[in-house]
Amino acid sequence: MQVHAFEFPSTYSRLLVRELRLNDEGAAVLLGGSSITPAHLFRLDTKIALFDQITIIRNALLLSQNSGLGLQIGAHMPHAAHGAVGVAIASAPTLRHSMEVVDRFQRLRIPVLTLGYRVEGPDAIIHIDSQIPFDGVGLFLAEAFLAAMDPVLTVAVGTSPDVGEIRLGYPAPPHATQYAMWLKRPATFGHARTTVRLPAHCIDEPNPFADPEVYAQALLQCERSQADLSAQGTWRQRVVRLLEQHPGQLWTSEEVAAALHVSVRTLARHLHAEGCSLQSVQDQELLRQAQIHLKMPGHTVDSVAVAVGYHDVSAFRRAFKRWTGMTPQAWLASPHTTQG
Repeated sequence: MQVHAFEFPSTYSRLLVRELRLNDEGAAVLLGGSSITPAHLFRLDTKIALFDQITIIRNALLLSQNSGLGLQIGAHMPHAAHGAVGVAIASAPTLRHSMEVVDRFQRLRIPVLTLGYRVEGPDAIIHIDSQIPFDGVGLFLAEAFLAAMDPVLTVAVGTSPDVGEIRLGYPAPPHATQYAMWLKRPATFGHARTTVRLPAHCIDEPNPFADPEVYAQALLQCERSQADLSAQGTWRQRVVRLLEQHPGQLWTSEEVAAALHVSVRTLARHLHAEGCSLQSVQDQELLRQAQIHLKMPGHTVDSVAVAVGYHDVSAFRRAFKRWTGMTPQAWLASPHTTQG
């Protein structure tokens, strides 16, 4: 499993700070061992890599001394915490539409969990699978998801909130008694797969809180976010795109990381997982830009240096020789360049 591919919105970690009523010192403990700083955490658009999110959840479980913290967090999580996905789920015409939203856009919120549903005889079966084991962290995420989904299910079944059942694909945890506190449907443990079973007719019951206009706008936002996520590509591509969009600027690692809404350590880990480093990506892109300028009529070595961000021409010459093994003039005079 390529764990570097998974990212979580920082919203969920900010909710941990609120739920645990942490002060600044407590927030620092919550983030301890991760590459996320309090400043990064409270930036609304920050994304948290899986290995950092795992560390934060483990810290939260230790701080709370409550192995059932996931249930508590999920039950207290407002729809807005899930962004446009949560708004679309809450305003959807029916539960079937809500499940389709989760199926299409789950990568935007909790990317290690997948949800699907099917109708089997008299039952509508919602199945939930995890790409990480049901240990402390995996269990936390599954329980938070179940508890957050519970109000949506309750709306679907109408006046009988205890209709249906939850079958859990893991043994009963030490906090098993908390399930009855946070979930309205009875839960049993030790099944082959985690599923929620409801009467089939429930998934097409009209949602009394449906709002067609809000639903349509939320779907549009989900689609835009999904497209943006897909367009981002690899972390190397993100860095290159950033450099392309800001020619003539030499970036520090802190500036690149801030522009991509991650910490320097997290960015370095992402790039290392892709077999490169920030320095190598920057060097390759600066060389590409410099070579384009050098071959353009009217440019001198001095003007090219400024065009790619070097105000010290000597520093540019040294960098260019490090990149290519030759000076800018020698590169221009080389047969390969002349032919190109």
